[in-house]
Amino acid sequence: MPDTLNITTHRGQIESGDSLYDCKGSPELVAAFEKRAIKIACSENEVLFNDGEPGKCVYLILAGEIRLFLPFASMDEMGFLARSGAFVGLPAAFSNESYSMSAIAREGTQVALMSRDKFCDLVAADPVLALDVLRILAAETRAARIAIVESGFAQHRQIR
Repeated sequence: MPDTLNITTHRGQIESGDSLYDCKGSPELVAAFEKRAIKIACSENEVLFNDGEPGKCVYLILAGEIRLFLPFASMDEMGFLARSGAFVGLPAAFSNESYSMSAIAREGTQVALMSRDKFCDLVAADPVLALDVLRILAAETRAARIAIVESGFAQHRQIR
């Protein structure tokens, strides 16, 4: 798996050296999550959640990819690919907020999902897991900031 972040806008694609969804959990967090989660296989492209919906679940990608995208305007969006081992929906579910992005699992993707309440109980019971979740969220925040800046630079270059 290349260590790149693919950002897609209606104007094209930009690549960054930091991957937003290479922010994977520790083996302990993944094992604890898989043990308690419901596993599903997507036989076709499947919408997991939409921007603005309540953050009810956290997803762990077991195999395949999930496309996440953030609409900016009616014709503009920024997208990310999350791959095997990544947690998706974590910021919304953990903070009890709405999802800020939409997520579509690609055909053949396998995910483990857990309700927000069950996930919060899991990490509340083990400080090591809680710290791992904070590490993932911090890494995602950093990578998202880099992606936003790089996207702005790319759009500035296209305007010139």
